[in-house]
Amino acid sequence: MSDENEVEGLFLTKGRLEGLSDGIFAFAMTLLVVGLDLPDKTTIVQSTGFAMDTLVSLESDFLHYILAFLILGAFWLSHHTQLHSVKRIDKMYVWLNLSVLLFVALLPFSTSFSGDFPKVPVGAMVFEASLFAIGIAMFCQWLYATQDHRLVEPTLEKRYIHYIRISNLVVPFVSVVGILIALSGVTWSSAVYLTLPIVGYVVYRLTR
Repeated sequence: MSDENEVEGLFLTKGRLEGLSDGIFAFAMTLLVVGLDLPDKTTIVQSTGFAMDTLVSLESDFLHYILAFLILGAFWLSHHTQLHSVKRIDKMYVWLNLSVLLFVALLPFSTSFSGDFPKVPVGAMVFEASLFAIGIAMFCQWLYATQDHRLVEPTLEKRYIHYIRISNLVVPFVSVVGILIALSGVTWSSAVYLTLPIVGYVVYRLTR
């Protein structure tokens, strides 16, 4: 007997989709640390001063690493929550999920790029655009699954569906603000993501 969540013609179950998604998120979160580049060994000077200067030079890399890791972790948790509510999948949902994973896998590059160009606004904009894309992709995926309760149970509350939809737009909204700040010439526009807990809490209070 075939799995009730199996996509017709693809022989793909919801469990396989969850496994792929968890793997991509885990790999991307692990790969983020690769962006913390140390100087070439031939240029390293064995002194406390050189070691401290090296750590200070990695300040931007560390900031973007921490931000990316925490936000990606929040995306993973949200993705897990959404997929838990989905009771069946179809081909369109699978492709929408792959679009989410596409941008998730790209984030380590965007994070490294931003860390390498801390004094150039375009560096921050690449990072912010990547997070914007992940959030919008997840919004579209949830919108498709819940439109007329297409892939979720008919009993799933509309208020909950609406809350998740709005929550998916929090990071894209903050990302747009960050991009606008970067366009004004501010190089530390990525610090705008520090407001995410506050914005998220406000959304929660207004929608729940």
